[in-house]
Amino acid sequence: MSENKKYQIFKTISPLDALKLIKKHQNDQNLIILDVRTPWEFSDDHIEGAINLDYTDPDFNEQIKKLDKEKYYLIYCKSGRRSINVCEILKKLGFTHVYNIKDGFKGWKSEMFKI
Repeated sequence: MSENKKYQIFKTISPLDALKLIKKHQNDQNLIILDVRTPWEFSDDHIEGAINLDYTDPDFNEQIKKLDKEKYYLIYCKSGRRSINVCEILKKLGFTHVYNIKDGFKGWKSEMFKI
């Protein structure tokens, strides 16, 4: 692994760019969409194909360590705060393909209504 890739930080991207990333990977298994909100928030509504991994769960850190570091991760929460924390954790664990959706699910819903 190159030094640049090893220390690459996560990227915060717009909801529209997140949609482009989802479409780019729609025919492969390389992109994992992680919703880090509570199960209650997730059950209310979520991005299609997202996996719920509750940031407030006591086992969260153990669950996150089981993820494949070679995959691409698109992370979101309600407004972007929890997801930034999760992106920081993933970065420290050596994940290199991590994307945070700007303004979280609220931003996603707002942008998707414009399309």
